[in-house]
Amino acid sequence: MHASRNLQADMDNDQLAEALIESSPDGLLLINADGIIILANPKVASMFGRPIDALVGSTVDQLVPVESRERHSDRRASYSKRPTMRAMGTGLELFGEHAQGNMFPVEISLSPVTIDSQVHTIATIRDVSDRQEAAAQLAMLRDRERIARDLHDMVIQRLFAAGMNLQAVQGAAQPEMVAERISSTINELDSTIRELRAAIFQLGQHEEKRSLSAQLTELVHDRARHLGFEPELDLTSEIDILPDFIADQLVATVTEGMSNVVRHAEASSTKITIDLGSETVSLIIDDNGKGLPDEPTRSGGLSNMMWRAAELGGSCTVGPREPTGTRLEWHVPV
Repeated sequence: MHASRNLQADMDNDQLAEALIESSPDGLLLINADGIIILANPKVASMFGRPIDALVGSTVDQLVPVESRERHSDRRASYSKRPTMRAMGTGLELFGEHAQGNMFPVEISLSPVTIDSQVHTIATIRDVSDRQEAAAQLAMLRDRERIARDLHDMVIQRLFAAGMNLQAVQGAAQPEMVAERISSTINELDSTIRELRAAIFQLGQHEEKRSLSAQLTELVHDRARHLGFEPELDLTSEIDILPDFIADQLVATVTEGMSNVVRHAEASSTKITIDLGSETVSLIIDDNGKGLPDEPTRSGGLSNMMWRAAELGGSCTVGPREPTGTRLEWHVPV
């Protein structure tokens, strides 16, 4: 406090005022009753893209968008008749116009001050472009989260239930053509669910892509709602470094494999193991369910998993697990 008083004593009022004006983080204008700018600080000059010399002596109406200048002039005249202090953030939607013609949102506070028996106005101007952009970004992210939640909790669950209902009557369908049509529809529903899940993953990524391990953890946790138990997920920490073209196929394969467990296995436990070695990434899905039928079909989900592995130069096999259940193995070179 003593240092502040000593500094103020060493500076006359003009020097102190000049220092405060020059160092202000907001734009400052001193405006007379006719709307003429008497004083401007460097911040406001930078904000509007005009040199201080060009601002001083011009009317403040020139700093608002062309379409608003007449209205601004009327409001300024009304304010001059009854000047009062007005704080920032009063809910007014205000814009400034840069010398290059682009508009930007501002907040403005007004303070009447008497100089040489004349009432002037100090206008403090703040560019709030970044704040509004951040608010718009937050609103967009919230919308994305809401859409993703609705897709997951409503659309996907209905599609999944429809597929389960078709699966339940598939074996009794006659003639064979009807059974084949039902099977084809089930596969289409599975494909649609996968595409929706991929879209949900994209919606949930925001600006930074979620890690592979986070995607898999959420996927497996989601399947617990249909299985009635929480599957065990065993991951190596290194899998997050997998390139996208492998990671995407791995997520799709886990999705397909878990869908098969939900629909066919009647299991009470499932374990998903993913390991990244020096040359291969391996996925193993074990369940303790009723096992494979005597003649397992090679179409639909199983065919898709095998195709994905083959496309990456790997292999996919499904076989019995001892003492009971099924084991899926998916190995792909890296």
